Order: sequence, then C-alpha cells, then structure tokens
Amino acid sequence: MVQELLKDREFSIRPHIFFILLICGLLSGPIPTHAQTEPQNALAGKNVLILHTLESITPLSLETNRGLSDTLRMGGIPVANLFFESMDLRRNPGPELRKLLAEQMRLKWSHRKADMVITVYPEALEFVLNDCRDLFPHVPIIALHLPQDFMMAETDRRIIGHFPTYDIAGTIDNALKLVPGTKRVYVVSGAHKIDKWLEDQARRASKKWERVEFLYLSHMPLEDILTTVSKAPPGSVILYLALTQDVAGKSHTGLGLAHQLSQVSTVPVFGMFESALGYGVIGGTLVSWNLIGKRAGELVIDILKGVKTFDDVPAVLDVPSVPMFDWRQLRRWNLSESALPKGSVVINKEPTFWDFRYYIIGGLAFILAQFLLITSLLLQRRRTRSAEESLSEKTQELDQFFTVTSDLLCIANTDGYFLRLNPAWERALGYSREELMAKQFFEFVHPDDLVRTEDAVSTLASQGKVMYFENRYRAKDGTYRWLEWTAAPVGKLIYAGARDLTERLKTESEARQRREELAHMTRIATMGELTTSLAHEINQPLTAILSNAEAAQRFLSGNAPDISEVRQILEDIVRDDRRASDVVRKVRALVKKEKPHEEILDLNETIQEVISLIRGESLLRGLSITMELSQGLKRIRGERVQLQQVILNLILNGAAAMRNSPSGQRKIILRTAMPDGRTVKAFVTDFGTGIDEKNIERLFEPFYTTKPEGLGMGLSISQTIIKAHGGTMEASNNPEGGATFALTLPAHQGDAS
Repeated sequence: MVQELLKDREFSIRPHIFFILLICGLLSGPIPTHAQTEPQNALAGKNVLILHTLESITPLSLETNRGLSDTLRMGGIPVANLFFESMDLRRNPGPELRKLLAEQMRLKWSHRKADMVITVYPEALEFVLNDCRDLFPHVPIIALHLPQDFMMAETDRRIIGHFPTYDIAGTIDNALKLVPGTKRVYVVSGAHKIDKWLEDQARRASKKWERVEFLYLSHMPLEDILTTVSKAPPGSVILYLALTQDVAGKSHTGLGLAHQLSQVSTVPVFGMFESALGYGVIGGTLVSWNLIGKRAGELVIDILKGVKTFDDVPAVLDVPSVPMFDWRQLRRWNLSESALPKGSVVINKEPTFWDFRYYIIGGLAFILAQFLLITSLLLQRRRTRSAEESLSEKTQELDQFFTVTSDLLCIANTDGYFLRLNPAWERALGYSREELMAKQFFEFVHPDDLVRTEDAVSTLASQGKVMYFENRYRAKDGTYRWLEWTAAPVGKLIYAGARDLTERLKTESEARQRREELAHMTRIATMGELTTSLAHEINQPLTAILSNAEAAQRFLSGNAPDISEVRQILEDIVRDDRRASDVVRKVRALVKKEKPHEEILDLNETIQEVISLIRGESLLRGLSITMELSQGLKRIRGERVQLQQVILNLILNGAAAMRNSPSGQRKIILRTAMPDGRTVKAFVTDFGTGIDEKNIERLFEPFYTTKPEGLGMGLSISQTIIKAHGGTMEASNNPEGGATFALTLPAHQGDAS
C-alpha cells in the first residue's frame, strides 16, 4: 500500500539536481519496474463506465479517476474503453436532469456493451438502479463512497459496495502525540449533511480524551472560522474534517479551504483526506481517494479477467485509511518524525544523493551536471539582474513619492529616534532633518501630549498593531503644530505618517467663534423684541417700591408711627427690589458676550426662567402659555444661556405664527419628558398656521424664513446649538393645527454635584 501511495507523489528536488539524476538514470541502465501484467489483449474489448455524482473538478473525482485510470490501463483496458461521466446530481437533484442524462446514456450505449459500472456516491448508484435499470440490467456494479448508514436496496443485481471509514480517533491521536501538551482542538466542519455526519463521528471519538477541550466551529460562516483559527492560542491544534457548505449556505472546495486554514492558522492543522496534503495540512490517518480508485480498478481487472468471480469477492470493498504526513509541514512546525505512527507515509521529503545512488554514474553525469549547473546559474543571474532592476525602479518610485508628498512621513525606532524623514518635515516645522534626527522625537512633543505619545509608542512596540493618535509638535519658531498620526510597527521599526491639522483646526475655531458671535447677535435682536415686556417687568416692581416708600414716609411723619406696619412696607420694598434685580440679571446674562460655560442644569428651571422674562402684558396680550413639566426629570449638561436662547426663539416664533389667530387659539404649551434613562426631551407646541409641508425640509437652513421681517437665522442657530449639546431638533405639524418643535438632549449620567 505504501509503495502505491508513494508512486504517485511528487518530491521537492532542486531543478538542476533532478535533471542530473534523470539523465544519469537513463544512461546507467534499466530502472527496476513492477512485474508486467498479463497481455492486454484479453481485456482490449472490455468497456468500463464510471459515473460520478459530483462535477469532474472536485478533488474526490479527480483523485478517484486517477487511481482508476492508472490501474485499468496498466491492467490492459485501453483508455478509449474507459467512459467517465460527471452528472452534477447533487447541485441539480431534480428529475429533469436525470431524465436528460438517462436519454443521453441510451444514445451512447445503445450500440455498445458495458462490462462493468462504477458509481461514485449514492446518487450515481440510484441513477443506475432506477433511471437506467433497463439499460444496464445485468452489468455488475461497484458502488464507491457510500455513507455508512446507506441502506442498499434489495435487488438481484451484482453490487459490491464501498463504505469509506474515517479514522478520526487515529488522526486525533496522531495530533496529540506530534504536539505534546495540546489543551484544545478546534474542529473545522460545515453545515452540509455529510459535514454534520463527520462532526458527529468526531464528537463520539473525542470522548476518549477528557482532558482536551474540543471546540466545534460548524455554527460559524467561513469568515468567522478563519478569524477564530487565526487567533488560536498556543497549545492548540486544528482538525479539518470537511466543509462542503458553511452555515451561511456558501459552498467551498476542500483544497482551497485547506490552504486558507494553513495560511491564517498560528497552530498546526491536521486533516482527514490525502488530497489536502501539499496544501498546508500536516496529515493524519487519511482517506486516500486515489488508493480507493486503485483498489476498485484492481477488483475490476480481476473480475473481467475471470481471476475472481462475484462469489469469491466480499460484498464490501474495504480500503483502510493510511497514516500520511507532509514532511515540509512537519519541518515548518518543528514536529519530530519519531512521533509518527509505524508505517507512516511521509511525502515531499527532500531526497539525498544516497536515495538516488543507483542513478549516479561517472564522468558523463559530471559533465552533464556542470553543463546544467552553469545553465542554471546563467538563468539565475539573468533573473537576479531583472529582479534588481525592478527593485531599483520600485525604490526610485517610492523615493519620489516620499519626497513630493505633503504628508509628514518617517521611519523611527522604538527608542524614540527618527531614522528617516521626508522633506515635508522641514516645511512644516522649520527644523532641518538633521536637527530632528539628532534628538528623541519626544523632545518636540507638547508636554500635555507627551504621555499619550509615549503610550502609543509603547503599544506599537509591544502589541504590534496599527495606531491612530494626535499630538502637537513644536516648530522652530516656538509655535506648535497639530499632527494626526497613523503608525504601524515592522519589527523594531515604526513606519508612520502624519497630517498637519493646524490650519484646519484654526479654521474650525474661527468658524466656531463666528457662530458664537452670530448667536450673540441673535440674542441681542431677540431682546430688542422683548423691550416692551422687559420695561413692564422692571417698571412694575419700581412702581411698587415708590408707592411703598411714600407710604412709609406718611407713617413716619405721624405722631405715633406704627413700627410693625413700617417694617412690613420695608419688606415689600426689599422684595420688589430683588424682583427687579432678578429681571436685570437674567437680561444681562442673555445679552452678555462671553465664552460658553457648560454646567449641570435642570431643564425645567431653565424653561421657567425664560417664561419669567416674557410674561409682560404688552408682548403676550391674549396669549396663553401653559407649562406641563415632567417631575423627576434627569439633569442635563449644557450652556444655560444658549439653551434659553433656543427656548425663547421657539416661543417667539410660535407667538408670531399665531399673530392673526383668534384669541381663544393663541396658546403655547411647553412640555418636558424623559422617554428613557439616556435622553431628556422638550416640546414647544403652538396652534398657529403650521409649517408648509413643501418646505419643511428647508426649515433649519440658514436664511430661510417665512416672516417678512425675519432674517432666517433663528432656527438655524437653534439647531446648531442643540447639535453642539449632542442632541437633535425636529419640527412637525399638529393634526389639530399649528406646529410642534421637539428638542432631544442627552441626560447627564454622572453626579449632579
């Protein structure tokens, strides 16, 4: 069996040595061969039909066909008498294809006789027995690759079945001996019924090793399986069973998947099928499709020659699994050949001259070796020169890009020194590259950013992952430039690129300042609209103060003044004075120009302060303001004046929208609510003309207004303020008329104090 397996394997030999040995072998005499078979004439007229369920390009089909073809041809059956058919029944299980295939079979075999039919997988066997029962009624059948639980239909046909055995326990045992100390086994399989059957076999076999953890990945799509395998910790191995179809319904080929697993895996990969050898799988106790084809071919030869009859042949063709391993993978993972089971087949092992001692002869081989070696060196020199020229061109292109790009590019080491810089550094910071490379780059970093930069370099050195961060670098004129970094480690070096954000941040700061000035101007304009109301609010307590003072004078001018009455009058004067002072304080806060200052606020109190400013009769004559403020409202973090500006603007807009409405409808409702623990909402509802549905999308655009005297900036500024607070602002029409503006703000989750 080992000789048969080795006969078809390829070995990794340097090209010129291979040619030397080949020529030497031809010149040294005949090479020993296997015993010649009987004359082919006895089987020259025999026809063999091989029916495959799957398409012809699957590894199973290719390897089985190769084993069958080689054996049948060596046994004396001409290639022209071997008929291979791939029916693709698994992907096309419908009756239409079967009917078409049966008709094709009748056309092909109506004028010739089949002496043996070989089927691969149960679908092909059922096709012969059911769809072609009148076409090959007495032809013996060898049915390969039948599932273990397949029930053979009762028939008088001569059928020899083959039920492949999967020695999963043997492969696990091989893996644990080759990789001592294994703590976990990742089992890769799919969602197809064949894949699930193999997984069930693995689960039963794994019970033998109670101290080893088995992790089954069949519930994952292929992308997640590859990610999981790539993160397998030391002390693990991968057992690749079969993945015909993953849980996402995608079909996959075994060889491609074996290669993918070996490429991403950080631990050794073992398998179940010989075809995966050479694609990154170390090996195991493997099912050899090629060997199955050879065994079936030998049985066909024996039966057609009459060496054996069906009565002499067992009803089941038994082909055991074989311990096979890839020498290159053993060397890759530093695994010892001494741990391999006895009788193992090791492929791809680099041969020695001693292995080819019968082919090495004298002077002719030496002369030929010199010729081939010189030729190989000349070719190698030519390839090397071409590679050097290509590398030189790529280096020049890279240098050109390194020089002309406006981004700051560098190569540094983990000790904190620049090793290479592009000219953009000189333009950005004013230092020469020599000055920058003479010191640790930490010395140029702003003190407030130094810890963050040191942490980033430490992470690059220890974790080996790409980092993104920002910091400030000192320029030669003493100013600092904001840099946005992307850095990646390569060994002990750091490759990094930075983009100068200084001008962009400056522009953003200027834009923010303009927005604040515009908001301040809008507040001033709003307070102008409230002049009459504010005058009333201040005049009322001043009038009360004057009246109380005059009354106090009268009491004190009497012969026996009532001191308790005078005391009451003075208390009224103090109260009215505080009321007037409170109005002035609130107005001053709204019109004062200062940097925004965030604090922890009660949204209900903020709204109540706005209402206290605009309750003047002249402004709100005939207008009803109702507050429905939710109790237990979470506090928010924000700038009091800006939020009051938004509330005030919405109230004034609502009042303007109801200017021509009947007095009974001129009302505004302010509500607050907390829909969840994370947000707080405020609603301003009016019953005016509402919003034109055609222009509702433009409502918050700058300079869009529906009022002849309006500038169109109020709502735009209000929305900007709410967004700056991390919230949103929406507008909608009410079913009963008018409109509602809703503010949503994040609730403060910390300590209110």
